[in-house]
Amino acid sequence: MCLQRVKEAQEKFAFVKCTWSSHKKASTPIDDRNLLRLCKKYRTKSSRILSSELMLSNGEHFSARTVRRRLLDMGYKSYQAKKKPLRTPGHKKKRLLFAREHQYWSQEWNNIIWSDEAHFEVLNRKNRTFVRRLRSESDQPFNFIPKVQGGGGSISVWGCMAGGARGPLVIYSGKVNGSAYVKIIEEALPSFIENAFDSSNKNWMFMQDNAPPHRSKYTVKWLQDKGIKVMKWPATSPDLNPI
Repeated sequence: MCLQRVKEAQEKFAFVKCTWSSHKKASTPIDDRNLLRLCKKYRTKSSRILSSELMLSNGEHFSARTVRRRLLDMGYKSYQAKKKPLRTPGHKKKRLLFAREHQYWSQEWNNIIWSDEAHFEVLNRKNRTFVRRLRSESDQPFNFIPKVQGGGGSISVWGCMAGGARGPLVIYSGKVNGSAYVKIIEEALPSFIENAFDSSNKNWMFMQDNAPPHRSKYTVKWLQDKGIKVMKWPATSPDLNPI
């Protein structure tokens, strides 16, 4: 009987799917344009601050939640900012000059001895760890990363490579000055050069960044005494070092 009544009603009346929502959008297109302008001007500002700026701009008050929702609707999601070395105009000019001077290099790169140092902590690593969980699982054991005073132990290593040849890793500890740095590379660099390059090859060069121990008078003199040619390296350019 009930189904019959429904069928009769469907035949008698034209039902149209409702396309409107009972929830009215809080902001107008003008508000959205103002919000987008502020977002582009203040890229790192929180939604709460953007809400205040929007009120000062046009007198309209929107909650921080509304601001976040409108920005998400416009495709603006908050991401963790990437870090990069601080470069002055002078640094940028030297990087460009370096690129132009070496833009046609090909096999020549095989004559470069690339070197670098790295520091590793066993537990207190600085990179962020994300855990996929429910909101109610914040106190579960899998949501915690062990952290101990002193980092749970650490290790520092120096290494080098050239073309297809890989040099040894030298493990060291403590602060590094000029004499300490020379002690590190003295352990591995001369023997690596001897094994990696033919005695007739005089075109190889040693690459190191511009860290203070590398530029110390002690280091410079040792490299000169050993006949090790050093490549001129632009400052703040770790991205150019393939190691």
